[in-house]
Parts: sequence; structure tokens; C-alpha cells
Amino acid sequence: MNRKKYLNSIAVLFIIFACSITQFAQGTYPKMTESQMVLQGDKGKWDDSKVHTFSIVEANKDGYKYWGYYGLSHYGGDPSVRNAGLVRSNDLVKWEKYDGNPIVKGDCRWPSVVYANKTFYMFYAEYNSDNDSRIVMVSSKDGIHFGDKVEVVARETGKQNQNPNIVFNKKDKCFYLSYYHGLERDIVGKDGKNLKKFWQIAIKKSKNINGLQKAAPKTLLSADYTLASPSIAYYNNKYYLIVEASLAGKWDDKWVTLGYECDKIDGKYKEVSNSPVLSNNDACAFQHIFNNDLYIFYSHCLNLDKWEWELRMVKSTK
Repeated sequence: MNRKKYLNSIAVLFIIFACSITQFAQGTYPKMTESQMVLQGDKGKWDDSKVHTFSIVEANKDGYKYWGYYGLSHYGGDPSVRNAGLVRSNDLVKWEKYDGNPIVKGDCRWPSVVYANKTFYMFYAEYNSDNDSRIVMVSSKDGIHFGDKVEVVARETGKQNQNPNIVFNKKDKCFYLSYYHGLERDIVGKDGKNLKKFWQIAIKKSKNINGLQKAAPKTLLSADYTLASPSIAYYNNKYYLIVEASLAGKWDDKWVTLGYECDKIDGKYKEVSNSPVLSNNDACAFQHIFNNDLYIFYSHCLNLDKWEWELRMVKSTK
């Protein structure tokens, strides 16, 4: 072998080795089971074909181990159709709807719930007539009747503060609220030109859940295309962040769920090598850890034109 061929061979081996190291360092999202449908709207009822988000707490209350709170896909328009419902289960697969649904009526989108100190805390987004959004918190002792509304993330003119996801981090015993902050509409600036659109994933931290109101936000991710709906879970000594994404000309023009990992809950997240982790018009995902298993409850689109969805679930495999 002459010197040139030898050097070329060395270069190729180096590239292969470097790529292997990069892939190894990048990490992967845990392997998941095949999906199964767990919740649909009732024909002709308030939730018909619009079941969209699903937040679950392990409450062990009134004969049910798991209490699930679901929201609808309505975005903009009449606020009276944006309601939240309650379902309960003992196996995370078969869910019974509460007879008094919806439990939160009017302008309640994306309910996310944490159960702490024998109290249910629900975070959700509210909208004005221009579709500018803010995040509020309500609380309940029985998990059904919520009140004492407080603003946690204020409304900003022309911008979105929505898609809340509340978690309690056992490692540092702090509450973390992640959410989507961005500018997704055509807004004209003072110079007469449209402001640049952006999508960011922000997070707030507090030892006390009421302290989230004044906590300063930190940006975890930023993009110039649709990137929203964050969910964070700690599993196998890693923090996993998943977000929904959409970009014309990419991912076969479908909604997907991207995956990221980090050693710190509010640290610098890196996309996993097997991202997107859900790819067939699958979005609005909530991660949960139950019985040492990682679950994703997510919204699968049945008809994009009619904006019809159902809730599905996958879980980690051993």
C-alpha cells in the first residue's frame, strides 16, 4: 500500500471512529412498546374527536389509583369549548370518565396536574380574543372542584405562554413548570415589518409550588419552527425532555415528537439519536413514571383537516 492510500485509510477509520463516539455520546430514548389507544371523545358530546392532552397523578383516592385530567384540541375561537375532563383507572389502560365532566368549564386548555400535600394543583392556559395566552394555577382537595385561581406566567401581547407541564423533582425536591413561549403569528413591529417568529421551551423552578409565580424563567430550547408541548421525566438516571414539532418539508409533513436528554433537569439538553421518538402525526405528549416504567401518553391525529385526535400510550420495555 502506498503512502497516499495508507493515509486515506487512516482518515476513513478516524471518521468512522469519531462518528461512533458521537453517536454513543448522543444517547438514545428508551425503547418503547407498540402504541395502544386509551381514550377517545364520546360521539356527539363535549369531547367528541377532540381529546388531546393527558396528565395523570397517582392519588389512590375514591377507589382509583390513577386520576387523569384531559384537555381538548380547540385552539382559538370560542373559549367555552375549551374544557377539562376527569377519568380514573387502576391499570393505566382502562379509564372511566367522571359523570360530572367537564370539571373545568371554559377557557381551560392543556391541564397539567401534580398531587402534593394532599392537594391537586392544576396548571392550564387561558387565551384572550387575539389568542395571546397565559398560564394559571388552580387547586383542589378532592381533585374535582378546583378554585383559587392565580396567574403563574403572565400574558404578553402577540405572544404565547402555554402548554404547561408541572413536575415535582424528587432529586432536589423542587417543582418545575416547563412551557412553550413564543411568537407564532404575523405581528407587525414599529418599523412596519413582521417580527421574527420563534418557539422556545422555558422552565421555572421553585421549592414551593406557589413560588413559581415569581420564579424567573430559563430557556431550554429555541427554534425558528414549531417547537412546543414540553414534558420532562427522570428515568434510568437521565432527564428526558420531549417536545412536539412541525416543519413544512420535513418529517413527511407530519407532526412528530422529538426527544432530548440531560443530566440536569434544567440543563443543556441534547437531542437523542433515535429522535423523533413518535413520528406519525403524534404530538402533545406527557411523560409519566409509574412502577419504575416510563410511559408516554400522547395525542394521535385522526384527521388533520378536521383537527380530530385520540389519546394513545406507549411504555418502556425491559
